[in-house]
Amino acid sequence: MTKYFFDVIGDDCTELDFHGRAFSEPQKAFEVAHMLALDMEVGYGDEYSGRAVFVRSAHGDKLFSVPIRQPDQIAA
Repeated sequence: MTKYFFDVIGDDCTELDFHGRAFSEPQKAFEVAHMLALDMEVGYGDEYSGRAVFVRSAHGDKLFSVPIRQPDQIAA
């Protein structure tokens, strides 16, 4: 199992994940990042839009990111 960390980063704010989550496949971390971004898009509206969920390894390497879209960019 590999541990992944999900940070929320924007121009004006950084929220670091200090606990992380362990997955046996990198695809699971990718899916969780998308779900977190979608939750922030729908649940918080403009508060998180323009930021992104960055996924990093336990060594601090940035693996990928998922943008948090504006509420009007989400398909109905």
